Amino acid sequence: MIELHRLNGELFLLNSDMIETVDAAADTHVRLVNGHHYVVRESFQDIQKAVVEFRRKAGYACIPFGTSEAEP
Repeated sequence: MIELHRLNGELFLLNSDMIETVDAAADTHVRLVNGHHYVVRESFQDIQKAVVEFRRKAGYACIPFGTSEAEP
């Protein structure tokens, strides 16, 4: 779960596994796979960093893009 802020400053936790898209225009819009939609204060880059950090802490196994498990 990552911490985000609604436009009114209210803090909430979001299950980052449910994120379908993040659109950054005047405001940042987060759309989930279940159709829910949130407008948040954080930037696209802040959300991206929060998701990566959460997944590192949670121990998600990730293979960097452009590599394969066979490479040393």
